[in-house]
Amino acid sequence: MFDLAFKTHYYIMERFKKLLKISAYTVLSIFVAFVIYANWEEPSLSDRLNLKPIELSVFTLNHEVSTEDSLQIAQKFATNKGITASTINPKGKTISITYHADETSENELRQAIEAEKFEAKKVDFTAFKGPQCPVPTEYIDFIINTKKALCFR
Repeated sequence: MFDLAFKTHYYIMERFKKLLKISAYTVLSIFVAFVIYANWEEPSLSDRLNLKPIELSVFTLNHEVSTEDSLQIAQKFATNKGITASTINPKGKTISITYHADETSENELRQAIEAEKFEAKKVDFTAFKGPQCPVPTEYIDFIINTKKALCFR
């Protein structure tokens, strides 16, 4: 009886060890494949230079923008700290601004536009209907951040 119990226990432990070994090799293979994938393509210029991320804000204006108004707004944004670029579309009555979020905010941008006698309303891109990615952005961000962490270049 004891011999049968011992053999059964030994058989179960051997199967468990084999399963554990296969699982470890599988996980290790997936990790090595992901490290190879992370180092396969060249990192982007912003990653290589470790540049700060930028934000994009688009505002619609309440009336047409003249050339003089466009120049005044562009000059005001050129002196504003944290703004990396701005584009004014007179026909579409929009202003697109890229900026560093740690140096300026959307409210400061809106105030700068409204100081030039315009009413600025932020464009809500989530309101647009059309094709959308079925993968949540949190998953995509996780993959990208993990890829950056495992890149040894």
